[in-house]
Amino acid sequence: MNKKQQRYRIVNLDRDGLPSHIEIPAPKFEHDWTNYPSSNADEVISRAKGADILVVNKVSVNAAILEACPTVKHVAVCATGYNIIDIAACESRGISVSNIPSYAATTVSEHVIASALVLRREINRYRQAVINGKWQNSPAFCLFDKPFLNLRGATMGLIGLGEIGEATAKHAKALGMTVLFSSRSQRSHDFAKQVDLDQLLSQSDVVSIHCSLNETSKGLIGERQLALLPRHAILINTARGGIVDEQAVVDAIHNESIAGIAFDVLEQEPPIENSPLLSISHQPHVLITPHISWASEQAMQYLANTLTRNIEEFAAGAPTNLVTTS
Repeated sequence: MNKKQQRYRIVNLDRDGLPSHIEIPAPKFEHDWTNYPSSNADEVISRAKGADILVVNKVSVNAAILEACPTVKHVAVCATGYNIIDIAACESRGISVSNIPSYAATTVSEHVIASALVLRREINRYRQAVINGKWQNSPAFCLFDKPFLNLRGATMGLIGLGEIGEATAKHAKALGMTVLFSSRSQRSHDFAKQVDLDQLLSQSDVVSIHCSLNETSKGLIGERQLALLPRHAILINTARGGIVDEQAVVDAIHNESIAGIAFDVLEQEPPIENSPLLSISHQPHVLITPHISWASEQAMQYLANTLTRNIEEFAAGAPTNLVTTS
């Protein structure tokens, strides 16, 4: 029996990584598909045993799991990031791994721009003023008690310029912003100027983080880096929580050394009760959202469609969107 005729057993270890109304299309080959809403670490091996293809979103797949589940031939990550997978262990066993690039550029970049507008224009503060009745008691036709700023003419600084960073840069440029970026590799773009990180921080009105989380970037933005920001600057993070020292950010907000933050990611998710950033989430110049910048309806359906296409192409012997250690 050749590969195309084989009946594959597919196990999705955390189907709830996507909302139930987002349909994952069925692969167009013979298969049995089992969904688990979520899987704890001690449940993974028993559920994965006998599977040919594992689908994961946030469930880790390490060497011990692969050793205990020798039938696994492919791991399909239902996300862009694949740090949850031991790629070296997969490669040593001839197991391919696919991810889903290119699905979140529009949705995340729009979230960044929306966050910048909310904070620069003090929308939270003025909305609350209406709720509290301050406008209703104003002697004038408008209520104006806090200055706010345009995005046009301001400088957007991007830490990392992958696909999402580039989409954000183009949105910012279209709004009349000057765009700076820092990157580990030398790059040239007509819509953005490359500078080093310290220059970017000191010269930007809005800083948005778009680098991946790794040993180099963990804790990249700490007390020293925050001190470089102008007092009117805002910091936006839609990348990964561990890139930023959260307590240092809380201190900067308390000290009013930066004007505001918009974080869609925290170091621990879901956050613990005494999460530093949650302690300031009620403030009007602090915008904390629950890791949803990636999750527009269009982006999630594209992700689901691509997941199935990755699986079909693996089964056809021509896998794409592969990730490796190199």
